[in-house]
Amino acid sequence: MSAPSYLMSSLPMLELGDVPPLTMEEFRSRCEGVLDQPELEALDALLNGEESDDEFVAAYQAHEIQMKNVSGRLRAQAWGPEVRFSERSFPGYDVTFAKMISDAFAKSSPIEKEQDIDKARFWLVDSLAGVGEGTVKHVYAYAVKLQICTRWARLSEEAGDAAVIKVINANDPAYVQE
Repeated sequence: MSAPSYLMSSLPMLELGDVPPLTMEEFRSRCEGVLDQPELEALDALLNGEESDDEFVAAYQAHEIQMKNVSGRLRAQAWGPEVRFSERSFPGYDVTFAKMISDAFAKSSPIEKEQDIDKARFWLVDSLAGVGEGTVKHVYAYAVKLQICTRWARLSEEAGDAAVIKVINANDPAYVQE
């Protein structure tokens, strides 16, 4: 029997930029025995970007497609009229979410752009989960927020520099990897 309200009451609040209070593995472990098998499968699909019949997961993935369509269209427009861009179809259209993504891409700073995109994702999962008692939708929303906070916690100037050096060295035929 599923008990998402029990699980949600045991989890600390999350805000964008917070240091994750637990790892994704710890979160997934807490979900076992509290969520039923179809809910766990939907959670895994959500976290792994896989298709699911679950209403929340399908809606979230549709919004991710919408975000990619908006960002792709804006990038193609910036590159010039000779660039052709084809949008992927998805169920539904969220005007507010599209505006949030468009506004994020108007930022000149890449870090501000990424922060605004993730703010839009936080807003989205809260919107999809709705208000009220902790439901399985709230668990899914928490999972997305935790995943975002985990990604931001891994970002640092040193990690960025290391990634750039790795790309440079991978493209340098004189660099010998050991």
